[in-house]
Amino acid sequence: MAEPTNDDVRGAWDALAPYWDEQVQAGKTWQRTLIQPPVERLLDLRPGERVLELACGNGEFSRRMAETGATVLATDFSEAMLERARAYGGGVEYRHLDATDEQAILALAGDVAFDAAVSNMAIMDMTDIAPMAAALVSVVRPGGRLVLSTLHPAFNSGDAVRVTEETEDADGRIVRRYSIKRSGYITSTTGKGVALEDQPVTQWYFHRPLQAIVAPFFDRGWVLDGLEEPVLGPPATLFDEIPGVLVLRFRRP
Repeated sequence: MAEPTNDDVRGAWDALAPYWDEQVQAGKTWQRTLIQPPVERLLDLRPGERVLELACGNGEFSRRMAETGATVLATDFSEAMLERARAYGGGVEYRHLDATDEQAILALAGDVAFDAAVSNMAIMDMTDIAPMAAALVSVVRPGGRLVLSTLHPAFNSGDAVRVTEETEDADGRIVRRYSIKRSGYITSTTGKGVALEDQPVTQWYFHRPLQAIVAPFFDRGWVLDGLEEPVLGPPATLFDEIPGVLVLRFRRP
């Protein structure tokens, strides 16, 4: 399979925008229950802070940050997603930007650096994350933070296979146990898949092991100082004990 271009990746998300927005607004994604709480904790925004969001999608988290009193500049490479985001208002400034374009991110730098940056459930959709790591060093102030959330590379990415086993206990009740089976992890891979059942088209995924996720940021001097592996909790499902999401916080020295 040929490696996809940015246009290939963008085309899928343009096509997904209406369905994705509808599902997020209906609460049928992990965004509000699983992802947003740990991202908010690690981002720890204060009123008046200036924050940059890369790959904002329909603006769900952008609007949430604005509600905290932060000044939010949110970007995405899909005009279809940005149309959805702008339609909600919410005091957020939206711009069209490709998060794999280092020079485009650098161009966002103004007289006042950003206090924080965030990319929420997006790096697994990006052809390259090194440009982001490099550019953000110049647009986030010293001591500022960067929070990334992504599919957990060990348990919910690449060739991970979700397994359900059913047995009966001594009283004849069905007992279900959940696990992950995989034969590969350390090699970065590219493939197509779905984020939500019944979505109209598939999108590209870029599996990277943890070391490949953090390496571009370490290379640019970012320091990892926060990490959460959120789980769904009861009722029992695969992801009540096995984390499907990884949230990382980096600091700029």
